[in-house]
Parts: sequence; structure tokens; C-alpha cells
Amino acid sequence: MVKITLFIHILAALFWIGGMLFLSLIVAPFLLTIEDRNERSRIYQVVGTRYRFWGWLSLAALLVTGPINLYLLWGVPPSDLVSHEVYGSAFGKALGAKLGLVFLVVLTSLLHDFWIGPGARTSPKFSAYARFLGRFNLAVALIIVMLAVMLRTGG
Repeated sequence: MVKITLFIHILAALFWIGGMLFLSLIVAPFLLTIEDRNERSRIYQVVGTRYRFWGWLSLAALLVTGPINLYLLWGVPPSDLVSHEVYGSAFGKALGAKLGLVFLVVLTSLLHDFWIGPGARTSPKFSAYARFLGRFNLAVALIIVMLAVMLRTGG
């Protein structure tokens, strides 16, 4: 069971972060070669909307398999996550930081995908906010991966 849930967790993380990297490092620079601002916006909206479903599916898989893996690999049941004792060790500190950042990235992803992103179609201000949040989420996601490595190696 642990091998399956860990595989799903890693695959979901790869897809989620890989999609963000693809959007920011490949799609966004390509779109700068298109002169028509409206066409650029339309293309980014289409690509972003198609990725959004898979990105949220990946996030959902991470949110389900994360607690399962935490229990199967380290014996930490979800009920212990509200206990202060869990966060006293180096492992617990890394876990607390990771969980806090996961909460932050889910919140900012909701803002990006369902409020600011749609507003970016018609507002340069929202477009700038959407770009910032997209890059912010990518940076936070990479920090989450680093914290995952720290957890796997003991904190």
C-alpha cells in the first residue's frame, strides 16, 4: 500500500509542479512573441483553463495521499497533526512548515484560478496579480518539495 500511495503522491507532485514550470518557462515566454495582446491573453486563458483541471486533480491527490503516507511511513495519524508534541522535533518543524505552505498554496491557488485569473482577461491589474501569484505558487511548491526531502531524510 505504501508504495502505491507514495507513487501516486510523487506522480501528482511531478505533474503539478511540472505544469507550473511549463506554463512559466515555456508558454509565457512563447506568448511574448505574439504581438496582439488580446490573442496572447486568449491563448494563455485556454492553456491555463485546460491545465487547471489537471492541476487541481493533482492537488487533490496530494492532499489525500499526503496524510496516508505520513501515517504509513512515519506512523503519524492525522489526529496527531493538531497536537503540539508532533512539532517539537526537526522532523515536526519541517512537517509543520510543509503543512503551512500547503495550506497557503491551496488558498492562493483558489484565488488565482477562480478570482484573479478570470479577472486578468479584462484587467491589466488583475493580469499582473495573476502573474505574481502564479510565480509565487511555483516558488512555494518548490519549497514544499525541499521540505518533503527534509522529511524523508529525518527533518
